[in-house]
This record gives sequence, C-alpha cells and structure tokens, in this order.
Amino acid sequence: MPIIAERVMPGDELPPVSRKFRLEDFKRGDEKTIHTDYAAAAREGLPAPVAIGPQVAALTFRQMRSCFGEGWIAGGKYDLSFRKPVFVTDFCVARAKVTKLEPEDGKLRVHCDVWIENQKADKVIAGTASALVPATRGKP
Repeated sequence: MPIIAERVMPGDELPPVSRKFRLEDFKRGDEKTIHTDYAAAAREGLPAPVAIGPQVAALTFRQMRSCFGEGWIAGGKYDLSFRKPVFVTDFCVARAKVTKLEPEDGKLRVHCDVWIENQKADKVIAGTASALVPATRGKP
C-alpha cells in the first residue's frame, strides 16, 4: 500500500529511506574483489571496499515503491548519476523532493529530484525519478 498522501504537490519531500551497509551485504562466496575484500580495495588505493552501485541505488527504488506503489512498479522511470563511491560500511539516506506533476495517459506523472547522501551528507547518487499514479492523487 503506497504511503504518500492523496494530494502530493511540488515542493513536498518524500519520507526518507536509510540503511547502514555491511561488508556481508556484498559478499558472494569466497570472491575477493574491491567490493568484498579490504586487501583488494587497498591494492586499488581505496580506504575500504566499495559498495556495489545498484545495491545502493535500490534505496531510491525502495523509497519510490513505498510512496507510489504500483505507480512506481508499472510506471516508474529514473535517471541516476553515481557521483562518489559508497564504502561497504557507510550509512546512506535516500531523499526525494517532488518537482512537477504532469498529466500522462489519463494519469499523473509525479516527477522528483532524488539523491542519496552518506553519513557525511555527501550526495553520492543524484538524479531524477518519476511514478505514474492515478490522477486523483493531485492536480497539475
């Protein structure tokens, strides 16, 4: 069941979604890569293993799904840029702000600026996402 209010409007912020990552979230068997092993990451000049990007971006997808339900699953679109590495023990928060409502095929496309911040408030992923919801959810 979507949690967003019936009358979402430009300027509204979506409820954030957060997660503290762990090295175990990225391990697959005994493989030793920059995503799963401190020594492999150090050989590449990294201070720690780097989280796998799509797993971090999934915070935004979860946020959109929880807010817009089927409107995200069946009508969702996104365009994301990976701006900074996320390390495997980072704490990240997905944030979003509604920017525009636009009629589309008898429904309403809710456009959002989306970003993920790490514990230092660095925007590690940023972009846009939208969901297609029933027109009764708001007025353009």
